Amino acid sequence: MAKETDPAAISFIEPPPAEPEIPEQKQFYQLPTRFGSVPIDEAPLGWEVETRRRETKITKFEHAYPRITLPFQEVQRVEFGHGRQFSQTPVFPTAANRLFFGDCLHVMRQLPSNSIDLIYIDPPFFSGRNYNVLFGDKNEVRSFSDIWEGGMPGYLVWLNARLYEMKRLLKPTGSIFVHVDWHAVHYVKVEMDKIFGYNCFQTEIVWRYRRWPAKTKNLQRMHDTILYYVRKADDHHVFNLMHEPLAASTLKTFGTKKQVADFSSGHRKPAQLDEETPGAPLSDVWEISVIAPIGKERIGYPTQKPEALIERMLQIASNEGDTVADFFCGGGTTPAVAQRMNRRWIACDQSRIAVAIISDRVARTVEEKVGKLFPAPDFTVENWGIYEIPRLEALSESAFREFVVRAFGGKPESVSQDIHGMRHGVPLYVCHPSRKERVDKDDVGRFAKAIFEERRTNAGTMLAWNFGPDAKKAAEILAARENRRIDFVRLALVRLESDEFREHVISKHTNYGELLSFIQPPEIVVHVRRTGHLKYEFDVSESASMNKDGMIANVQWDFDYRGKFTSTQGYAFLRDTKTGQPSLLAEYEFPRGGESVIACSVQDDQGGERTAVVKVEVK
Repeated sequence: MAKETDPAAISFIEPPPAEPEIPEQKQFYQLPTRFGSVPIDEAPLGWEVETRRRETKITKFEHAYPRITLPFQEVQRVEFGHGRQFSQTPVFPTAANRLFFGDCLHVMRQLPSNSIDLIYIDPPFFSGRNYNVLFGDKNEVRSFSDIWEGGMPGYLVWLNARLYEMKRLLKPTGSIFVHVDWHAVHYVKVEMDKIFGYNCFQTEIVWRYRRWPAKTKNLQRMHDTILYYVRKADDHHVFNLMHEPLAASTLKTFGTKKQVADFSSGHRKPAQLDEETPGAPLSDVWEISVIAPIGKERIGYPTQKPEALIERMLQIASNEGDTVADFFCGGGTTPAVAQRMNRRWIACDQSRIAVAIISDRVARTVEEKVGKLFPAPDFTVENWGIYEIPRLEALSESAFREFVVRAFGGKPESVSQDIHGMRHGVPLYVCHPSRKERVDKDDVGRFAKAIFEERRTNAGTMLAWNFGPDAKKAAEILAARENRRIDFVRLALVRLESDEFREHVISKHTNYGELLSFIQPPEIVVHVRRTGHLKYEFDVSESASMNKDGMIANVQWDFDYRGKFTSTQGYAFLRDTKTGQPSLLAEYEFPRGGESVIACSVQDDQGGERTAVVKVEVK
């Protein structure tokens, strides 16, 4: 069952080992001498090489996207009762599968190298800003504004930085599938040839589907493309041969299935035996239907991919127990399929709404399809960069201090009771976890004394939710006396929710300031109204976001709550059909009368999330 995560469950991950280099492919880029000197771009867009004082420094993609390290905050652990059967590993430090809320680039940079067997991504297509903004979260909108800065080259730099991290994460036997459409597929393949190596390219999978035709002076577009690469071109990658049924026309031309199989394998003479075969080897054109508008898989957003599509890739390039990852997870199809196929998984999305939908979908998959087949590991929900205040307040003093020091860009140190860390040689002090507590003049005095006696320095920084007037006055007095008394020091008083606290992040990139924030869960008010026999209306329109400029962005409903939230089919992503805004009203007809327990999960557009539980006497 889902449980409130132990407040002490904050993970701190050291930077990963050295990253792989871009492959040298001189034979691929070599030109005949008769063409003369022709400039060739051998490096992917965004790959920076810096030359200073006769020294060459490769900054990789960190020139465009500087590296920042922030702690993960585990906000939930969904348990299925088999957690002890699974071992802790570097990529699964708590033995649970992992669902991340945050920017996938920075999440990936804090995961261990050579740890993933298969990666599938369905990144935003280069087809227009509005098409890709599915959930409307602040972080989703911010990221998409980065993607389209600079047209196609800007999009490719954005994607290349992430593809490079995926290459580092893949095991030597691993594979990656990148889902794109006609807008950018040709450009993305060129970049992937540079990052992975042209000889690591396996095939271009064409996903052919049918949808309602549109009037256009062009051919109807009825397919997407999936680029399939392996980590190393040494024939040791995982590949499971699959077959597909033979078409009636093929059998008519070639005879029996055995004869067709012999012919396709190079035997031109008719087979002597009339044996059945599994069919023809799977081709690179896959005819798989899109999800019907009222299909059971349908969650409610427009770009959801069918489970059959993901299942085929997992069958081809992974085995049971392997680790599968999706860093643009959207509605959670990849982890849901991986869970059902007995694979370990990592998923990530920058939308808190998406993360709530994914968590709900995986839990429902285990309950409905997996639980009786094989043991399912727990999974955790972990935030990166956007932290829930109530869970931070519940931490022990030592865990809270370590978290704050690391989020501030410092290193925790157990020097004394009054010095809790160091940053660039400056001692740090961290307040009590509770926001009801204030730093007072006595705290200032003790910290100043510790700085002078233990560090012999004249500066320090105090980090706190709030500072009392007497603390500010004491700091001002210290600053005024600094030049006259060596036993006083200058102190900076920095609130955790201030721009000063985020300054070390902003200094690396002007757009990075929003990657570090503290949020409150929304307040939920549920009104229940009976509308007929076993029919009820649920209204949460009086609910409100408690975060600055926040708005309610999504509401999920579980009309049969049993201690673990799993949304009722069709109630995970409700939208007003006219405005596209989240629907704050829900109607439901119960199957029977009596007392029912209802759960309502609400997410705001700043990353806040809360679940409320109510009881209803159904009549």
